[in-house]
Amino acid sequence: MEFLPKPEIVRCFRDINLNGAIPAMELRWHAEAPGTVERAWHLPHGVTVHSAAPTRFGIAIERLGEDAYKVQLVWNRLTLAWHPLTRVQIMTSSLSLVLHALGTDMWHLLHQPFAVAA
Repeated sequence: MEFLPKPEIVRCFRDINLNGAIPAMELRWHAEAPGTVERAWHLPHGVTVHSAAPTRFGIAIERLGEDAYKVQLVWNRLTLAWHPLTRVQIMTSSLSLVLHALGTDMWHLLHQPFAVAA
């Protein structure tokens, strides 16, 4: 399993983009820490970002159904949105790795309740 060290959170803010406002953070990673240097980060739908660990990161996950999610992402200066995504598509991406370093359990995020249509 890959590992990222815990970054320092420099500040929190709301990134305003075409999809609305996403809670985001400015991060500082320990220089040359394992996994934080230039590498390939694999995101959903075959998107690959070649960079160091993100210094601007924000994510919003909305559960749409039993195994369907809307994900909005801020990764440095890049803003992406996907929907629907499955649990497997999200868990097998690099997103869970970054969230784990920030102390957030992706599995918990993916099991939030969703509204059932009447």
